[in-house]
Amino acid sequence: MKTEAEKQLANLVSMPTISADTTANDMALDYLEDYFSRRGMFVRRDRFVKGHGTLLASTRKDNLYTPKVLLSAHIDVVPADEALFTLRSDGDKLIGRGVYDMKFSIAGYQQIVDELYRKGSLADYDFGIAIVTDEETTDRGVHGLTAAGLKPQVCVLPDSTAPGWAIETIAKGYWRFDLIAQGRTAHGGRPWEGESASFKLLQALHELKGHFTDQNIKTDSLNIGQIHGGDANNKVPAEMVAGLDIRYLTNKNLAEKKKLVHGICQKYNLNYREYAIAAPVVTDTELPLIKAYRESVKQVTGKQPEPFISCAGSDAPYFAEAGISCIISCCEGGGHHTEQEWISRKSFLQFVPIIHHYLNLTCKAHSSAPAVSTKVEKV
Repeated sequence: MKTEAEKQLANLVSMPTISADTTANDMALDYLEDYFSRRGMFVRRDRFVKGHGTLLASTRKDNLYTPKVLLSAHIDVVPADEALFTLRSDGDKLIGRGVYDMKFSIAGYQQIVDELYRKGSLADYDFGIAIVTDEETTDRGVHGLTAAGLKPQVCVLPDSTAPGWAIETIAKGYWRFDLIAQGRTAHGGRPWEGESASFKLLQALHELKGHFTDQNIKTDSLNIGQIHGGDANNKVPAEMVAGLDIRYLTNKNLAEKKKLVHGICQKYNLNYREYAIAAPVVTDTELPLIKAYRESVKQVTGKQPEPFISCAGSDAPYFAEAGISCIISCCEGGGHHTEQEWISRKSFLQFVPIIHHYLNLTCKAHSSAPAVSTKVEKV
């Protein structure tokens, strides 16, 4: 027999909530607003950035913005073939767009609310739920929520690439920018009459790549995600642009990478255009509310969660910049942003018991667990 979370996960995966489709995301938020409000939660909807909506729900009407524990998630996903918007199973794997990143968490939140509502105990807890629709873009609904006053003591954010239930102790920061080469056009058969922007860009990229050897989870990393420009094979391009993504462990490392890119730009007469930057987030797993989460994972799974260094981006830096602590940990899964995005059903079914146990420890009436601090490096 399927759990409520499994039913809701199939329903959520069927919603084509691609980040750019604000209509589809609004419809998903409509559904969640109805679901939560019918079960006694107090819900607020806002629209802060470029048409992207947000949903904030709380067990308490008088402290919508200051719950002790916030359960957070994004419902938007990256584009995919239509077939991926149907949840399917393959042994222990549940496969579909957004199943791991990160609709499984919203489905779990739904089951938690449903269980507490049916037991008549929802009002005994002090927690909220925040859902944004723009995490996969450079826009941040989280900024709007925190600017409006959202300030829980801790945020549970199950948006990780760590092995099942590990806790991110370091989430790398990222710097995304375009590297731009300008040249002078000419006929492709007489390239010496022009100045090739593509040759300049390729030389610069080759030199930059040489500074990122032996990349791994414990190092800074470089990805060249896009190269585009020109308009014909037989024409010397006047402009070429490369889209780059650098992940870094510390602000000192970022400063070094910026100096490196600046030097390469001067050498090859290029420019760069920065469009997104997020600081690294460092979490101390020995702090009280983190230890409470570790205890909940151990109680449900029988195993102590391991620390993990993450290379993936999330909303954690934006919460942390507002002084909101984050616990970044999720079920076993993988393949996010690919055609084989999956989660382990066995691990997924541990999610609700873990969060339920954690809420009992931290925000049920008479709970007195102290706050925790997560540090974000200032950029």
